[in-house]
Amino acid sequence: MKGALGTGDMPIQKPPVSGGVTCGMEITVALAGNPNVGKSTLFNILTGMHQHVANWPGKTVERREGICRFEEHTLHIVDLPGTYSLTASSVEELIAREFIVRERPNVVLAIVDASSIERHLYLVAQLLELTSSVVIALNKMDLAEAKGYGIDVAGLEASLGVPVVPIVARKAQGIRELVERTVAVASGLEKLKPKQIRYGALEGAIKQIKSLLGEQAIDGYMPDWLALKLLEGDSEVERLLKEVLPEDVWRKIDKVRSENERAPMLIADARYAWIREALARNFRKPTRGVITVTDTLDHILAHPLVGLLIFIIVFACIFWLTFKLSEPFVGALDSFFNKLAEWLKEHLPFGSFAKGLFIDGALAGFSAVVSLLPVLVVFFMLMGLLEDSGYMARIAAVMDGLMHIFGLHGKAVLPLVLAYGCNVVGIMGTRILENERDRILTILLNPLIPCSARLSVMAFFTAAFFPAHLRTPIMLLFLMLSLLSVFISGLLLSLLAVRGERTPLLIELPVYSIPNMRTVGMFVWHRVIAFLKRASVLIVCVSMLVWLLSNLPIGAPMHKTLLGMLGRLLHPFGELIGLDWRATAALITGFLAKENSLAMLSVLYGSAGEGLIESLRNAMTPLQAFSFTLFQMLYIPCAASVVAIWIETRSVKWVALAIAYPFLLATILTASIYNLATLLIR
Repeated sequence: MKGALGTGDMPIQKPPVSGGVTCGMEITVALAGNPNVGKSTLFNILTGMHQHVANWPGKTVERREGICRFEEHTLHIVDLPGTYSLTASSVEELIAREFIVRERPNVVLAIVDASSIERHLYLVAQLLELTSSVVIALNKMDLAEAKGYGIDVAGLEASLGVPVVPIVARKAQGIRELVERTVAVASGLEKLKPKQIRYGALEGAIKQIKSLLGEQAIDGYMPDWLALKLLEGDSEVERLLKEVLPEDVWRKIDKVRSENERAPMLIADARYAWIREALARNFRKPTRGVITVTDTLDHILAHPLVGLLIFIIVFACIFWLTFKLSEPFVGALDSFFNKLAEWLKEHLPFGSFAKGLFIDGALAGFSAVVSLLPVLVVFFMLMGLLEDSGYMARIAAVMDGLMHIFGLHGKAVLPLVLAYGCNVVGIMGTRILENERDRILTILLNPLIPCSARLSVMAFFTAAFFPAHLRTPIMLLFLMLSLLSVFISGLLLSLLAVRGERTPLLIELPVYSIPNMRTVGMFVWHRVIAFLKRASVLIVCVSMLVWLLSNLPIGAPMHKTLLGMLGRLLHPFGELIGLDWRATAALITGFLAKENSLAMLSVLYGSAGEGLIESLRNAMTPLQAFSFTLFQMLYIPCAASVVAIWIETRSVKWVALAIAYPFLLATILTASIYNLATLLIR
């Protein structure tokens, strides 16, 4: 093989197939496989930088496509969502099977984990029920050998009737042959004769339903497959057929189904029998089990108690590393933009108002976006390393029991913990949750976690208004109230707003492995670019709007600007939580960035620097300072977080709820504590 893999161009020598391949073929290849099977690694090797990440139409599930050039041919690679089956019990499963049926890819490349071959062939069985154009990439052959497994690849290929290619994706081994066989299948040079699954006693019922359906019940789907899915109890197929079938036909189908109540179990048994038959002479296990490194590590890392302690340490390290490693770059960017702003103030040929709008509005918003980049890069790098190493699955398993009590998924702990550093990071981190219900709920709860900016404001007020011996208890009280809000809100929102069946943690624990840096790099690159493209314009516009509110009418003192008037208008609300109009106005500016509230307080109370503490002490009581801090900790997410929520949900409904719910919660909790404390003091 000449050249390097991973660029999207594969300068591979002529494949050893006869007859020649049609020149310049455009081949669509769908990658299918279980989660954690090495699909992303293979996708990155095949496509390199020639890939695009978006969402599936009308869905929030990530869609990845890329180009692989093989000689004169162009392979369009589509990475289907990782799924264990093709039954429509999740969005991922529905997307995978509909793409195969509607788009009709030339080849479905099924990635199978050779170290768990029996379990992973179940998806292959279902793929072959949809299409015969399947090539099996038998990945992780090195791990299978380490476990002492013996796999006769040629025999397995003969038994299944489709190409089986052994590969080790993370080492880029076997990729050449895999692409050659894929092109040969797509061109028709390699004829396929997939071994059919025999459904035994159900064959008669399948024929009955097929005859009732006719040939064109649902365009694109074969009647045999539809009959099978109806017997299996597939809700999506049932919904689609009810829309097109006459009632009398549907009643007859329902009668056949009622006579075969055990059909789902019999279908699963038939598939497993097909797998056992294929593996009977082609797969052997060692007489004694081999204790692997993964087994040894899992005794510690997946332990209910020790694993929890290690998880806390790991997250503490992630939290520390994310901000420690990014801090110099954030500081350098802030310094650069501050110097740029000073230079522009001196050299721009605009009036003071236009300068202010551009520099303190647009440029400030843009600098806020850019300053997030180092944090996001480090965060996504650490996330990618955890995911690719196999440890992420252990975290979810250890935390799942506790999180489910509060309506959350085990994996939700990661984005929630990382929100203490930055809510944007936490919100984007919810992509690790496969189920939409779990992801939306975690996104809505994320703003209730105080980010580093809010923690700095909390620390400032705690130090300014409370004696040294009370500062630590007060900060702990704030954090306890935050966690309590998250857990109670999880229960409440899961019952009232984010309904749906809770997803049980069905997760395969992959073997531990050294992360593939190509995969991690692509993971970081695409997520950072997506954030920049979608967030920059919105955040700049919000920044300009806040600046205009605080500077119109032109030349007016702060209390007579639109922002000042809005603060006065909200004065009755401020009184409810113990604040005057100036503190209320400062909370409004905190929408752009939470630390802005301190700068606005400095302006509104006529002081700056160290003098701000004295000014605030003269204007507020410790109880009012507590109220301001508590409200600021919980109320609306910052502009960048709102944009991130929009990016992840694409729903006005969820964005509105993400703003309204924390505001309502902050109001009720702060008003209750302030007014109750006021009564007790009196």
